[in-house]
Amino acid sequence: MALIKKYWSNKKVIIAGIVIILFLAVLILADNNYCFYHKTIASVKSVQEKYIESQEGPNGEQEKYYIQRVKAVVRNGIYKGKEINFKNTYSYSGIKNEKYQSGEDIFIEISENDGKLSGTVSGIKRDKYVVFLVGLFVTALVLITGKQGLLTLLSLLVNILIFILAVGFYSKGKDFEILCFVMVILFNCLTLLILGGISRKTIGAMVSTLLAVAATYFIYTIVTFIEHPSYELMDYIVAPNDLGKIFMAGIIIGCLGAIMDVAITMNSAVHEFAHTAEHLTWKSLIKSIQEIGYDIMGTMINVLLFTYISGSLPGIILKIKNGYSLNTLVQFNIVFEIIRFLVGSIGIILAIPISGFIAVVFLKKEGINGNVSNLKHYIFNFNCFSRWRKRR
Repeated sequence: MALIKKYWSNKKVIIAGIVIILFLAVLILADNNYCFYHKTIASVKSVQEKYIESQEGPNGEQEKYYIQRVKAVVRNGIYKGKEINFKNTYSYSGIKNEKYQSGEDIFIEISENDGKLSGTVSGIKRDKYVVFLVGLFVTALVLITGKQGLLTLLSLLVNILIFILAVGFYSKGKDFEILCFVMVILFNCLTLLILGGISRKTIGAMVSTLLAVAATYFIYTIVTFIEHPSYELMDYIVAPNDLGKIFMAGIIIGCLGAIMDVAITMNSAVHEFAHTAEHLTWKSLIKSIQEIGYDIMGTMINVLLFTYISGSLPGIILKIKNGYSLNTLVQFNIVFEIIRFLVGSIGIILAIPISGFIAVVFLKKEGINGNVSNLKHYIFNFNCFSRWRKRR
């Protein structure tokens, strides 16, 4: 109890109360913001449902179809407060249509015939769910991490703004490859400066990240020069002329976060070792760097794998359910995810020795004494079996 009182001072309790009140106020506003929309919104009051038929799918499975009789009340516009009735047909899978439930808000296009209102639904109003998730994220970020959480939020907003501006420039005809490089530099520098401030470890992490990304891009360029992937088989592509640049940008930006994490971890760890450990030598420092590299490499590569799996999983399952064979998916679709994962993983692996080398160089400039004659040998000797042989 004393520990809780020590951590939660009166000032922190007041700030927490203000944040929670703001969170609840935003939720209430998002749930009653009908007047801010130009589109007509209706709230579903009751639904009667009936089974119609079953149809056989491409793999022999049965798809059930239902019809709904929906009663709703208009929330805004000239028909505000009036009741509307309409029918909706949906399938059990919900691939091409949606099931409506009581309490949901829907966007609807209303037509009037002989004083009776009917309408066609154009979508479900989901802003309150998005606002809830964003509000919960911001609240947890501020309450748990305090000032650092606010800085994290600021870096996110800056990165989103940079991305929006880059997309705007691309729509005006700017070269996407150049925009990608500019985004990488701005994402890297601004994020690390906002979160870490101006310091040697921040500058070291920035340099390490840029060098690792450059090495990753160089390797990707060599591989694609030897064999061009069939970019026209990518999902949701309407045949622009720069498919290769778009794919490359996705890979580089996709692995940027993981590389930045590796870079800042390595530089921060080296900085702490150099300033807190007693009787530190270059040999012991490099050995510690290797141990950190071994620990974070596996987890970061798996994080990258899970990220790409989660992004492609819905599409893969949807295609399998519609008759695609696994061989076809691997050959024409999953191959792009495999390339993204492998190139990103190479970037993470390269980031470890590069970050270690840059961190040690910055320490040398700072005046940490020690034996640096075998510096390159120790940093780049990432033989995973060396530790295993020693333990044997």
